[in-house]
Order: sequence, then C-alpha cells, then structure tokens
Amino acid sequence: MTTTKSALKAWATRRKGAAWKKAHASEAASKKALRNYCEAHGWRVAFFEGPTGAPRTGIIDAIAYRLGRDNPDEMELRLIQLKGGKAGVSAQEIGRLKEAAESLEVKYLIAEFDEKANALHLLPEDF
Repeated sequence: MTTTKSALKAWATRRKGAAWKKAHASEAASKKALRNYCEAHGWRVAFFEGPTGAPRTGIIDAIAYRLGRDNPDEMELRLIQLKGGKAGVSAQEIGRLKEAAESLEVKYLIAEFDEKANALHLLPEDF
C-alpha cells in the first residue's frame, strides 16, 4: 500500500487541528478554574488577550486584584501566568514573572466625564 503526498498532508492537518482544539480546551478550562477560585476567595480577575481572543505572548496572562479588607484605599494585586493541560512551570518562567512583579509601575489617574461637553478629562494627562 502506498501513501500519497496528499494523504500525508491531510493526516498532518488533522493532527494539528486536534492539538489546537486540545490546547484551546485546556486554556478555557484553566481560565474557568481560575475565575471560579478568584470569585470564591474575594478576588477579581482580568485576562490579557489579543484582539482575536488569543493569549498574549508575554509572561503575564492575567491579574487578580482585590481592595483591602481593613482599608478600602489599599489594593492587593497578583500577576498570573496561567498553565493548563500537561504544561509545567519552569524556573525560567518563575524568574520572568518575579521580574515582571518587581518592575510593576503604579501611578494614579482621575477620570472625570463632562456630560455637557461629552468629554473625558484625565488628571494627570500623561495616561
């Protein structure tokens, strides 16, 4: 029995499609599990995705945040790299995530909407 080039190409395409579906199902399950955990423990979560919904390429996949329990003017923030399926965490990824947390820049911003002018004013203006 001989195998044609087109049959090999079709086989390869099916294998790639199956891997893609499995990876995206794993990603969706991981996001759902993280969202459920955060909600159950008083955190809010935001995922960073590209315009198409694809995950971004950086080390930070999501953030979890909550206002302080004793002081509502305080905030806790966690930078998250989301893993799923058979993906394991590496020492290099841990190092990159620690560096990202250490380089975090926090500034303030006041956003005021002027209904008469139908305009948003930002203070400071360097946003």
